[in-house]
Amino acid sequence: MADNLPPRPRRIPPHILRRRRIVAVVILLALLGLIAWGIWALVGLFLPDDEEASPTPEPTVTESAEPSPSESPSDQESDEAADACDPEVLSLAGETDQEVYAADEFPTFTMTITHDGDELCDASLGTDEQNFVVEDAEGEYVFSTRACQVEPQSQVVEMEPGQSESVDFQWERVGTDEDCQTIVDDISAGEYQLTVGMGEQTAEPVTFELQ
Repeated sequence: MADNLPPRPRRIPPHILRRRRIVAVVILLALLGLIAWGIWALVGLFLPDDEEASPTPEPTVTESAEPSPSESPSDQESDEAADACDPEVLSLAGETDQEVYAADEFPTFTMTITHDGDELCDASLGTDEQNFVVEDAEGEYVFSTRACQVEPQSQVVEMEPGQSESVDFQWERVGTDEDCQTIVDDISAGEYQLTVGMGEQTAEPVTFELQ
């Protein structure tokens, strides 16, 4: 009977068992990785995209004044000194270089601006503000520097309290209308008056005579 028994199985060598176990572990890890990736992909289908969930805001343009640098006390004093003069602190006076002019003499008119205030200020004294007006004895318009002015210029003068500035103008004894359309060369002899102005201010008239 012993001859009819099946043969005993052969033992697998240990190194082959180790190799099979390593292959089995690698296959198992690969399967676990695929399963994890599939679960992550499935979950990702139900989650909103980061860019769609929180879109980047569009840049906005805000108009604002330029930042002013920090000012030292001396800068602040300069800013205060740059304030425009109140017209009430400026006084005007007009005068002529002579009281009577011969037929061949041209009058020279002078306007004097005086700062009667107590603080330093800036006065606008350019030709765009000046005006020398001549009228006859009856108050009729004869001439004005503003009427025929060409390319007036602005000029700001820093004036201290009590300071005076003077402006001269030589009149060539020519008359015009107020729009400078009509020119009168033959100004007749007689008494005339000068009124000087700076901006909206005017001085008291000054009388002179042409021979």
